[in-house]
Amino acid sequence: MADVAFQIKVPSDNDGFITLQCPFCDDRFKLTVEDFQREDIIEIFCPYCGLRDQHNQFLRDEVIEQAQIIASNYAKSLLNQWVKDLEKSTKRNKFVNFKAGKLPKLEAEKILFEQEELEITTLVCCQVTVKTRPLNKVIGVYCPCCGVR
Repeated sequence: MADVAFQIKVPSDNDGFITLQCPFCDDRFKLTVEDFQREDIIEIFCPYCGLRDQHNQFLRDEVIEQAQIIASNYAKSLLNQWVKDLEKSTKRNKFVNFKAGKLPKLEAEKILFEQEELEITTLVCCQVTVKTRPLNKVIGVYCPCCGVR
């Protein structure tokens, strides 16, 4: 069977930021789409706890849930089609007869949206803009690019 690829569109907020979630502390912050896609940034540092990991580890829970729903629906649709084909192919067979029962229903996909509760902080070390909680803007954050606080 061939590989199948799906695309999930993650919306940005009004300022062009997307929400990320730290895999260590679970806090949420935002980076611009351009900064998230920069090829010179191999890993992202969490602005709150300062720990780093690969880009794909910072996807928020809703995006991962959406990916699971899409993959599950794809598997269910393949299974449903296989069962229908099997029923059709055995319809006229006098030795084997297969009747499809209740087929699994596809789950509705989630609507992804952005919330606007974070404030912009510009970090001079890497010329990157990040959105964090208002309190962290005052006490300082780690740079998502280089980890400097």
